[in-house]
Amino acid sequence: MLRIGICDDIREEVEKQEKQVRQITYQIGIRADIRKCYSGMDLLMEIELSGQFDIILLDIELGGMNGIETARQIRESDVNCNIIFITSFEQYSKEAISVHPFAFVDKPITYAQMEKLISDVYEKLQIDDKFAFKSNKTYYNISLNKIMYFMSEKRIINVYCIDKICTFYGKMNDVEINLRKKRVDFWRIHHSFLVNPRYIEEYHYDKVVLQNGISLEISRAKRENTRLMYMRKLGK
Repeated sequence: MLRIGICDDIREEVEKQEKQVRQITYQIGIRADIRKCYSGMDLLMEIELSGQFDIILLDIELGGMNGIETARQIRESDVNCNIIFITSFEQYSKEAISVHPFAFVDKPITYAQMEKLISDVYEKLQIDDKFAFKSNKTYYNISLNKIMYFMSEKRIINVYCIDKICTFYGKMNDVEINLRKKRVDFWRIHHSFLVNPRYIEEYHYDKVVLQNGISLEISRAKRENTRLMYMRKLGK
């Protein structure tokens, strides 16, 4: 699912962009969670309440806190969001580069422009949704959806996929940081295990059982956090 924020202080512009985005994501076959905001503060509050966005369509010339300052504050906690500035004010472009936007688009944005932007970001995110590593002389680029869990044994990382097992030299902490940057939901249930929760069949206070019957221990230090993550997964 793509989380998309639309922020403009002109309500008609927000409604127009929302309609475009809904039509485009439906045609492409992408599930989208679209949130509408009418000021920079609205957008920052929405992020605080519901989480970070994959895409933000952001007007620069907002009343109060402008789009560039809003983007600066977003970048303090989120370096990955694809910010698209939509504006008719060219003089802001140099200043806006400092927040590393994905694109600039002149107002009014056309359907064709919006379609290309959504497609380009989605393609970029699809590439990001893979885990790349080198094992011996072979390079792998595996879909994260196919990885059930990572297991570390000293300096060796074992990657347990639904159809194979791969290994490479590395540190589990580095793998965890890599996955966090991609905003992928893997759970660190043990110093040696990072688990994809979509493959968890059973949860117990001291272990999880995967769909293939494999049991993985939850370390004492990780039990409370794992319990909270599992309850959140169940929506409780």
